[in-house]
Amino acid sequence: MSRQDRLAADLERGFKALEEGQIDDALTVLERVEKIDRHNADVVTLAAAIADAQADFPTALAKYQELAQLRPDDPMPRVCIARILLQDQGDAEGSLAAIEQAFDFIDEEDDLIEAVIVRTEALLALDDIDTARESLAELSTSVIDNAEIALDLGELALAAEDLDAAKRWIEIVRKEPELEAEAQHLIGRICEAAGDRKGMVAAWQRVRELDAKLPSPPVSISEDELERIAAAALAELPALVRDKLQRAPILIDDYPSADLIDEGLDPRMLGVFSGTPMTEGGASAPSVTNIRLFKTNLERSAVDLDHLAEEIRITVLHETAHYFGLDEADLERIGLD
Repeated sequence: MSRQDRLAADLERGFKALEEGQIDDALTVLERVEKIDRHNADVVTLAAAIADAQADFPTALAKYQELAQLRPDDPMPRVCIARILLQDQGDAEGSLAAIEQAFDFIDEEDDLIEAVIVRTEALLALDDIDTARESLAELSTSVIDNAEIALDLGELALAAEDLDAAKRWIEIVRKEPELEAEAQHLIGRICEAAGDRKGMVAAWQRVRELDAKLPSPPVSISEDELERIAAAALAELPALVRDKLQRAPILIDDYPSADLIDEGLDPRMLGVFSGTPMTEGGASAPSVTNIRLFKTNLERSAVDLDHLAEEIRITVLHETAHYFGLDEADLERIGLD
């Protein structure tokens, strides 16, 4: 077997291993092919993809930039560069500049969809709602039958305040029964944005029913451990604040009750403050005041135990801040945004 044949065979094995989630096997292949020709475009592509899969975004970004030089007419590396600049580095302007370069070379439907999604996300990050709406409109005539992509587009349309477009994407999402809960949740949010309280509550009650039928989350802790983490979060607060919080016990439920959803609460909320917030002047709150955490929702929001612990901490501190009457601007100022 020639050197190039061996390279091609190894690359095929490497990409297959990566596709199957066998990162270690893919890395082993990468080590071999880099010894043969580390500047080969396919080798660089494999290196970039592996780094991306490992969330090693600095390495992935460098490899995609190298690949963009090796394949100047290929939109894929530019789309990936734009995605990493936006999602990992928070550089919306840099992302927008990178993605605009990609459009010069796009001639495939899949590449167009991904590029439009990244561009729209960057525009939304820059609060350019009107241009974000125009960006999404480029896909209005596209034939998209992938329900998960349609769900992403529906979310973006809602963020861009194009409720009619969001409803159209939902119709595609609902063709996939496994995504019915996601579709209903988005319908509820669209109704909320449109001021349709009855429609919002009806959709969210359906979400509650569907979510309750799901298997237990893969990441899970006991109520005792949740209470311990919540108590540790409260212990971060100044003593004066902790003293006042004696009137605000922490309660734990799996998820919001039907009654809470009837009151307008999102069924996937992680926690909620119930009662009258304390005023700036320190007026006491009624005895029914409490901080309620939703255990199953918290567990489903986390990718691992460390992430879950941080979600619990942030939720407790957010709800505590609401107890003292702080708004979102206040939360950002004290580092709880």
